[in-house]
Amino acid sequence: MAVRFHRGGKLVVFGSGGAGTDAAHIAVEFMHPVIVGKRALPALALSNDAATVSGVCNEEGVAESFAHQLRCWADPSDIALGVSRDGRDVSVVRGLEVARELGLLTVALTGGDGGAIARDRMADHILVAAADDPTVVKEIHVTAYHLLWELVHVFFDQPGLLTSGDAR
Repeated sequence: MAVRFHRGGKLVVFGSGGAGTDAAHIAVEFMHPVIVGKRALPALALSNDAATVSGVCNEEGVAESFAHQLRCWADPSDIALGVSRDGRDVSVVRGLEVARELGLLTVALTGGDGGAIARDRMADHILVAAADDPTVVKEIHVTAYHLLWELVHVFFDQPGLLTSGDAR
């Protein structure tokens, strides 16, 4: 993720329902860091625009709600992060599929058994919070995305690390 940000990419986050609020939280963490001295990084949550989401759902179906926006907003240098409580959300699955087609680095946070996202390896990196309780899944996801944020900043604080790792 740090390499993608370093190259000018942005983070595009999406999820439905409660995962949509997590997407908004993730985006704001990257855009407006609460820790003084940490850089803001470009991020947006596709679930934040209710008019677009509902309009796309009405015209193209629920599965296309994030895929449509990714086609409009995303570039190959970007990162797509899909959040799904159980890995079965059709809009998140389809969003990750389109993100991959567009060449984005794909990351997924899921719960339960990971659903279709884990079974079909729908993302380059998948974290499955192996719990059926949605509150446990959410707490694990919150911890995971805070760790991702911290690790991205560690790589920015140690520039040599950006050139020695995987450039994907």
